[in-house]
Amino acid sequence: MDDFFKEIDGMENLVIEIQKGLTAIPAINPENGGDGEYEKFLFLRKLIGSWGFDSLEEFLVPDDRVKSKMRPSLIATINGKVEQKLWIITHLDVVPPGEEALWDNSPYNAVVKNGRIYGRGVEDNQQSLVSSLLAAKTILDNKIKPHYTVKLFFIADEEVGSDKGIKWFLENNNFFSKDDLIMTPDGGEPSGKTIEIAEKSILWIMFKVLGKQSHGSRPDKGINSQRAASHLCIRLDDMLHAKYNGTDPVYDIPVSTFEPTRRYNNVANMNTIPGEEHLGFDCRILPCYRLSDVIDDIDVVSKEIEKQSGVKIETDIIQNLQAPAPTPPDAGIVRLIQKSVNKLRGFIPQPIGIGGGTVAAYLRMKGYHAALWSTIDMTMHSPNEYSIIKNTMDDAKVFLDMMMGE
Repeated sequence: MDDFFKEIDGMENLVIEIQKGLTAIPAINPENGGDGEYEKFLFLRKLIGSWGFDSLEEFLVPDDRVKSKMRPSLIATINGKVEQKLWIITHLDVVPPGEEALWDNSPYNAVVKNGRIYGRGVEDNQQSLVSSLLAAKTILDNKIKPHYTVKLFFIADEEVGSDKGIKWFLENNNFFSKDDLIMTPDGGEPSGKTIEIAEKSILWIMFKVLGKQSHGSRPDKGINSQRAASHLCIRLDDMLHAKYNGTDPVYDIPVSTFEPTRRYNNVANMNTIPGEEHLGFDCRILPCYRLSDVIDDIDVVSKEIEKQSGVKIETDIIQNLQAPAPTPPDAGIVRLIQKSVNKLRGFIPQPIGIGGGTVAAYLRMKGYHAALWSTIDMTMHSPNEYSIIKNTMDDAKVFLDMMMGE
């Protein structure tokens, strides 16, 4: 294994090459104004097509919102000594860059500096995607057979709810079995000392606040949707934090969070009272609370604001994901990660819960044990997102050790 690890240490240029190629393709979901993952899928398929995988399976999920009319996913398989499968699931899509003025370079032109590579998607989720490729390439180049049957699953549509990704596969083509070892390395922290086995419930909710537009000097002729939206925001913030204030030390942030995140469709000039405004909340809620109760309480506050301000508030629930039961801390995938990390790094990572949402939640809903582990600086979704190149290679060694079952 030491010789194989040395091979991975020599793959820095390959890491940069793959990262640059992936980053140059903005695989943004149509909900966020993008055209999906198809071009990125084509790049990846061409890259690994001659590597020698035992099979490459393409899955094209229909979606009329994108130019290709399909949302692609890819499964690359290396047959193992045993039929038991080790899945490493990473996603192809990325979030938009946000305010591009905050980036030091173009978000889609990956830049290497001081051992890091900068660009949108390089950490979320391309770092682990590349790590899985390095581990697989080492096996294929050396013509060795891993202990487990390795399944690298490159999946679409993770960032906005997985309707065209893992949810579709679980409903239409369920490849998984209860004895599979499923790793979804879409989270982690800088030390690599934690394994995510639980996630909070997720509620994404948009409010359309409808008032009446008028001249800025004649508020008596209008109904100010911005004022009403501001009252709604503050009232919800106060109510939700006060009522759903429990704690759970298992989670990296031990409380529920209720964050106003999106606001748009206001007027462009100073002297017009806005008649319409949109307000979004991203809520990550401890599983001890039922989302149906949270939604009922939100509805009560919305009606109070309607009565107080004379506006109409329309509510659109974008995501409503009640957290499933956690992966048991002694599950096979958790023990396998712990064994390989301890062997290579000299410590045993501990199970935790997180507020982020990943494909693991949908797998757990179906009774499959999934766990997340990687070594990242948690720059995902931020300006100047970066990935540490050494982390990519070091994580690949852990993935390889897991594949070999040594």
